[in-house]
Amino acid sequence: MVDAILEKGILQGSVIGTDRIIRCNPSARHYHFQRSDPKLHYDGRLVDPLEYVREPNPGKSPVLATSLSIIPGLGRAYAGHPVDGLFSFFIVSGFAFNTYNHSQSDNPIRAGINASFMTLFWLADFYGAYRTAKMVPPRNSQP
Repeated sequence: MVDAILEKGILQGSVIGTDRIIRCNPSARHYHFQRSDPKLHYDGRLVDPLEYVREPNPGKSPVLATSLSIIPGLGRAYAGHPVDGLFSFFIVSGFAFNTYNHSQSDNPIRAGINASFMTLFWLADFYGAYRTAKMVPPRNSQP
């Protein structure tokens, strides 16, 4: 996330870094090896470069994936990463629930903090759905 912020600026870097947090889940290794160019660090960690190259003919519409993200996680699920979509849905929904509860209990500071995190994770979901749709190869052409 620090690299993304330093290279892309605070807003775009935060969204890119938050997307990476959502994608850090038990299915990450499986999704990583679906790519035609999976990379590993010398100690076994997945290498997720800040700049990525579009896979040829991915088979999913990035515009549709981004549009479906109006419902958190749905765009990622459409793009072929249902576990990432589920994580995104629960994170955004959790912050939305906390925002609502704090606003009802007249705690505007906590409501604002939760609303900020909800917005950040939701923006990261839009970005992640777009990015995933561009990178995931079609199911019938697994490398």
